[in-house]
Amino acid sequence: MNAGDQAADLAVQGTNTSSITSKRSLERLGYLDPSHVPSVTEKDSPLMLKYVVPKPIRRSPVINRAYYQRTESIRKIVEGWIGQCEQLEVAECAIISLGCGFDPTYFRLATLRKNTQSATKLRYVDIDYPTLITERLYMVRNEDTLFDLLPENANVDDIGNFVSDTYSCLGIDLRDLKQLERGLESAQVKKNGNRIPILVISEVVLAYLAPEESDALLQFFAGYSEATFILHEQCIPTFDEEDEDENLHPFALTMFRHFERTMTPLKTLREYRSLYDQLDRFERLGWPKCDILNMNLVSDEIVLQSPEEHQRICSLEPFDEYDEQFWIGAYYFIAIATTGPKAQVSSTLSQSPDVTQALGLRSKIHTWSSSNDHPEGSFASLSNATFETPAIPSQSIEWTAHNPIAGLEINRKGHTLSIMGDEAFIFGGFGLDPSGAVEDQKVFQQRSQQTRLGSMIQYNLVTGANRTHPREEDGPAPRMHHSAATTLDESAIYIYGGRDGPTKVHNDVWRYTVEDGWDPLWRGRISQEGDTSCPKGLFKHTANMMTIAGREMMVLFGGRLASGEANSQVWAFDLQDGQWGHFEWRSEQDQQTFGVFSHSAVVTQDANHQECLLVIGGIRMSDERVLNSVYQISLGVSENSQCWVEARALDIRASTGEPLKPRFGHSAVAVDSDRIWILGGVSSPGLLQWHETMVEIQPRRATFQTLKPSCFRELVMVGHATALDAKRQRIVGTGGGGTCFGFGAWWDASAWGIHI
Repeated sequence: MNAGDQAADLAVQGTNTSSITSKRSLERLGYLDPSHVPSVTEKDSPLMLKYVVPKPIRRSPVINRAYYQRTESIRKIVEGWIGQCEQLEVAECAIISLGCGFDPTYFRLATLRKNTQSATKLRYVDIDYPTLITERLYMVRNEDTLFDLLPENANVDDIGNFVSDTYSCLGIDLRDLKQLERGLESAQVKKNGNRIPILVISEVVLAYLAPEESDALLQFFAGYSEATFILHEQCIPTFDEEDEDENLHPFALTMFRHFERTMTPLKTLREYRSLYDQLDRFERLGWPKCDILNMNLVSDEIVLQSPEEHQRICSLEPFDEYDEQFWIGAYYFIAIATTGPKAQVSSTLSQSPDVTQALGLRSKIHTWSSSNDHPEGSFASLSNATFETPAIPSQSIEWTAHNPIAGLEINRKGHTLSIMGDEAFIFGGFGLDPSGAVEDQKVFQQRSQQTRLGSMIQYNLVTGANRTHPREEDGPAPRMHHSAATTLDESAIYIYGGRDGPTKVHNDVWRYTVEDGWDPLWRGRISQEGDTSCPKGLFKHTANMMTIAGREMMVLFGGRLASGEANSQVWAFDLQDGQWGHFEWRSEQDQQTFGVFSHSAVVTQDANHQECLLVIGGIRMSDERVLNSVYQISLGVSENSQCWVEARALDIRASTGEPLKPRFGHSAVAVDSDRIWILGGVSSPGLLQWHETMVEIQPRRATFQTLKPSCFRELVMVGHATALDAKRQRIVGTGGGGTCFGFGAWWDASAWGIHI
């Protein structure tokens, strides 16, 4: 092995440190129930993590959630498989953990099984690089809690290996299959011997091997008569069907660059990108049954099945990085593949352990596989029937020939864009301080270079003249995810709310005019209870100017409170008297329905040509599901001066019958009274593909079509801001971006325009 190969191996081994540090963060914050064993607390937990990371580092909330989904899903799969073996009255079974690092699963299971009676004998085998196994064994032998869980009378107990009847810890390079087979035979897990059911776990391990090396490993384990293989690693969902090899989503580009930079390139991922590539791979290498779910689907169907667990996780720490969470969920997956029982091998088993049955997934997989009503792009199965998904009608659109805001790098998200006449105004958001120059403003900016912004960029759409107004001492504080609504006569911009920190939410109204600058119209305290005469401070809401009972009002819909809860109340700020009005839902069920945020809302007309609000998509707070709903919201004032609001759901479908894709973090623009353009956003459980990024809804006809731009562009189009530039017959978009799971941040630095 040359020096380069050795350095690469050391870099891969270093990923164990990052992974275990993240899992320790989960343990400290309470994401992980201490070993899931009754009466065990963190103090005496056998999870091992506290011994490996004595000085824990708190990871970001989105990394905590991603590792929680990963750790909890593997735990449930392992325990489900063991439960199936016990239910089938299997005499013995074996679990093999590839690239185990400091994974504590054996010690948790040993603690659990001490307190339960099981007729099924479990052999557990941990395998990793010899140097890592030596470190692991040294730590275990020096911690009483762990050492006491090691089986007595080991056959091998030296510095780099431990072999016993029920637990073995082997230092083996997984590329050496002969050594691997010898090691497993020493642990009494034999291909042609006892023929016991085995569960193989590979948690982000095969991706670092060359494709031929990882293929050989899969084929090796396919030789076992009763094998189940659990593979968790990255994938590259198709983003642009017309050129899926070159036109990648910015998350994928950032992820590839990160692993290349850290000398841990994802070698196998270059060969097997999509879930379908992985499916073909398993079948070709001897696995006749295989089901693959991306992590968004795993979270929905395995990890967070109960409302109680969902509420528990939400209560652990403030969380608002939903775009990153669902991106991560689309780019990671779990495959569950099985080999048996093989017809040519005699076996005492009447059937092979089926972990999908234990997890309650078998019937769902059957439904997804036998119809076209399944989560497209987030699920693949060898039992899947072939369905032709009808092509949704599309309309070609053209990018503007020139950048409508040329010469400016707008590295921010969660900001607002307003157009008054020939002037465009970009306010607030989270991003790069324009006063600080950076080397590369598009890809990979450290969080330390990012901040919440209080500046206003003013740009003349005719001359290109521009200037940045720094935050004024007596102006609005820096903020993100606020709202901006332009008056109907385009003379002023009204700013409301937003946040400046996870729980620091603003509850104020500011008016901006070119002549007078900022004017504080109303300020209220942030209140979770008590006063109901005004809003309580919102972010990720929408604000639209409407005429209600002859008066111009700024209508607030949805959003989140400082507590993290969703707002289901509807408020309107009367521009004439500067007072708030609370609009009561006519239906109590409607109020319960509209705890949404990160949606879009535009003013349009209903079938009777009455002004109404169209609310599209968003996230439902009660279960954090992404919505594809479209609601027509009507507001009015009754004869006794009661303000009321009611909703009507619209079933918007393509002419082919296909429903809208769920999405949030998008924007919407009313091109005319019955043409609403939806631009960008994040979907779940699958990735929003390029050809689905922009759609046109026609509410009165209850239909939609996709919008096909004249060429592909590397745009995230999430957390961006758009506005109708009616004078020049175009839509202008600015900013947007996201952090890609600690891999780096991507910014849509250049503005764009689309002809309407």
